[in-house]
Amino acid sequence: MSRDRSGFIVAGLVLIGLGAVLLLAQWLGWQEIWPIFPLLGGLAFLAGYAASGFKEAGFVFVGAVAVLIGLFFFGFTLSFWAWADMVKLWPVFPLIGGLAFLLLFAVDRKHDVGTLGVGCAAIVVGVVGLAVTYGFLGSEVVQLWPLLLILMGLIGLVGAVAQAVRRR
Repeated sequence: MSRDRSGFIVAGLVLIGLGAVLLLAQWLGWQEIWPIFPLLGGLAFLAGYAASGFKEAGFVFVGAVAVLIGLFFFGFTLSFWAWADMVKLWPVFPLIGGLAFLLLFAVDRKHDVGTLGVGCAAIVVGVVGLAVTYGFLGSEVVQLWPLLLILMGLIGLVGAVAQAVRRR
């Protein structure tokens, strides 16, 4: 496909998307659909990753975070959750970050095990946080929380040292 034609295709898709967003805003109102902006921004970063020939892995991290945050906020604007529920749902943010780190590690193995470790640690923080805020785990877990973080740090250090030894 020639470069001129591809520019027209992109412009056409952008105009169609913008028209769809404006139509949704007329039907539902901006207060309902504003999360579409981080969602579309994230999709644009993921499309940029594809357009780079799947070489710019950083686009995947930013794209995943933006898409997941957009979807999460749609849960509030479309009344799946009330904004007051944010008191219990805050652990979703470390989950989102953890999933983005895992995706980054999956698409680009140049990132070391530390990327995987940070992703797993963030997911653990999110899952444990949700379990505590929803009452599935007792407050004693909160008291043991620092020990869990120390344990995860030790596992990360051991993994990094083991990887360094293997490289030699």
